[in-house]
Amino acid sequence: MNKKKTLIIVIIAAVVLVGVMLALIFLPKGSGSDPDAASVDEGVKLELSTDEKGVHQAIIGRDAFGNVEHNSSGTLLEYVPADIKTIHVENNAGSFDITASTPEGDATAYTLVGFEEYETQSGIPDQIANAASTLGFTQVAGQDNGGSEFGFDKPRSVVTVTFTDDTSAVITVGNDAPQGKGTYVKFGDGKDIFLSDTTTVSVFDFGVTDLIAKTITESASSTDADSAQVSLMEVEVGGESIAIEPYTGDKYQTHYRMTKPKKCFAGEMEASRIEGGIRGLYADKVVMVNPSDGQIADLGLSHASMHAEYPDVSVNLRASAPDSDGNVYVMVEGRNIIYQLAADKVAWADTSYEKLKGDYALSPKLTALKGLKINDRDFTLSTRVSHKTDDEGNETTSTVTTVFEGKDEIQIENFQSFYDEVAMIALADNTEANAGGSPELTLHYTFDDDTSDTVEFYAAGDSKYVVAVNGDITGHARKSDITRVLEDLEKVNA
Repeated sequence: MNKKKTLIIVIIAAVVLVGVMLALIFLPKGSGSDPDAASVDEGVKLELSTDEKGVHQAIIGRDAFGNVEHNSSGTLLEYVPADIKTIHVENNAGSFDITASTPEGDATAYTLVGFEEYETQSGIPDQIANAASTLGFTQVAGQDNGGSEFGFDKPRSVVTVTFTDDTSAVITVGNDAPQGKGTYVKFGDGKDIFLSDTTTVSVFDFGVTDLIAKTITESASSTDADSAQVSLMEVEVGGESIAIEPYTGDKYQTHYRMTKPKKCFAGEMEASRIEGGIRGLYADKVVMVNPSDGQIADLGLSHASMHAEYPDVSVNLRASAPDSDGNVYVMVEGRNIIYQLAADKVAWADTSYEKLKGDYALSPKLTALKGLKINDRDFTLSTRVSHKTDDEGNETTSTVTTVFEGKDEIQIENFQSFYDEVAMIALADNTEANAGGSPELTLHYTFDDDTSDTVEFYAAGDSKYVVAVNGDITGHARKSDITRVLEDLEKVNA
């Protein structure tokens, strides 16, 4: 019995001893009984001051062996952008200066010195000012011994900031630390190296071209639809001169017409792409600011030019030919900046007369005609237009067209579908050709204003017909389209 009691006592003592040991292991470190005392980061011992020149300096506390005491995070600068007067940056892209001013009650405004006539890219000066006014670190990485380990033999950027309290700070940025732990920086003229947030200090890599706004041309006013209507587009590309105007008449189914090098209707898709590449252009990047004439020539900016007229502005641009990556360089007349953007955003830089020639042989509006002669068949047309206003003042317009062949009235539903085939005879290509013999299909349109157009189709081989509009060859049509029109013409009856 005594042996059993002794064994139990020993077991209890062992359990108590283990419990005490575990308590000692997991008990929060620190003085007193405050359970939060262990979570307090004492931080690195850091003495901040300004020297006799007003330059901010930082001294790190070290023990007798030269080791950093309590190596952890700290703050080297703690200002706000409104406290900044100037920022000077030197990096691999060159150097630039920014001045800052903060009128009472307003946001801080920044000026890129020497480039005052150019608008700055929104947000970029703010990023630089934020990084230059408040600088922290996560730990002390070591000291600069003059080697290349931390990148201070060739710093990637050196930033000098002056503040409204007449002090200044110097931030030197070196290499990125391994494993994404941050970026090495030095502060003032000290040798201590700190690990700072990479995203924060990477803004000091920006150059002048990053600070210039990427807006090439402004968009038209969203509240004034008339200002968006182009009245003229003149393109000089590869030595070819092309002029395009909007078609505002009511005789043809088209939106654009060319006046140079020939008078003809322009292809809808290509012309609309060209118009879309004039206003509201935004660059992928700014390539050069204040380039020399030689640099402009080297980039091929004499390849193409655009002059466009709008009710509120004239736009003058020039561009290079697309490069192997599908990009072009663009300049605005009177603005000495070279931009880069994708070639498909400025179709006029790579257009041609061939690309701009019309999509169809000719597409008159049925409602604009009073006569249509197709080979030996002669149709007379008349269109009545009526307007109706409802009780709310909304006006609707309707048209009724009647068609006669001699004294016989042709059902409009029957004629309309046939006419759509005629008016939509597509140009298979815009290549020049010679028309021989007599036309197999002749369309003679007479308009309400007594003007007329004649379109002729001449057989040319097994699959195409040469197209002539008022005697001018405009390209080829597909044989299948002409054959279908001739066959369906026989089906048009009263």
